Amino acid sequence: MLDIRGFIKNSFNEWEGRVAAVIFTAGCNWRCPYCHGVGLVKSPQDFPQISTDEIFDYLGNNRGWVDDIAITGGEPTLQAGLIDFIRDLKEFGVGVKLESNGTNPQVIAELLREELLDCLCFDYKVPLDSESLLALTGVSAEQSGLERVKESYRLSRQADGIEKEFHTTLCPSFISPDIISRMGSELECPDALWVLQQYENDVEMINFEVAGERKFSQQELDELEIVAKSKHSKILLRRGK
Repeated sequence: MLDIRGFIKNSFNEWEGRVAAVIFTAGCNWRCPYCHGVGLVKSPQDFPQISTDEIFDYLGNNRGWVDDIAITGGEPTLQAGLIDFIRDLKEFGVGVKLESNGTNPQVIAELLREELLDCLCFDYKVPLDSESLLALTGVSAEQSGLERVKESYRLSRQADGIEKEFHTTLCPSFISPDIISRMGSELECPDALWVLQQYENDVEMINFEVAGERKFSQQELDELEIVAKSKHSKILLRRGK
């Protein structure tokens, strides 16, 4: 059983170059302060549950328009039914993108072993060291799972024949030009698309006081993009609103 608490029937932004449906699973093991999925993380029971039958009915009725689906959350790899659901999607002829924080490499490994993913996307929020990850995730060292995240990234680097993405939210409380330079050097996945996305401060989030009010200016975004491009060739900057 997959606990789905959100469904966008078509999106032009979730999967670069494709029109994709998007589903949101319940629950997350991190508490990133600027996360906009407050309800999905803290109180998913407040949202109506969406059946997988509804998802398949929609995809079946809209073939040729929406032939891909992105699975996000929350954290989808917490769901016991995730792998079976993705198997069913692939048998149905649907392209699958998984968005994850990387804390469950055993799930990632199985999905890659069975060749069930068309795109694997990780939230590359901060440099992968214990101090940075603990400060960002707001949970214990065990929950933040530094070594597990590193293993998931290693699996992604070794995977062939799929699209790969890493997403970084440009929140000034956690990101600076020096941090972006370091992250670019550590990425070590030249075939991946590194998406830099503007921090949005005008929506409900998990902890606004920690995330902070400040946003990078457009000029500062340009500077961050230049730094990122000096370290990694495939960069997409999303400037936000």
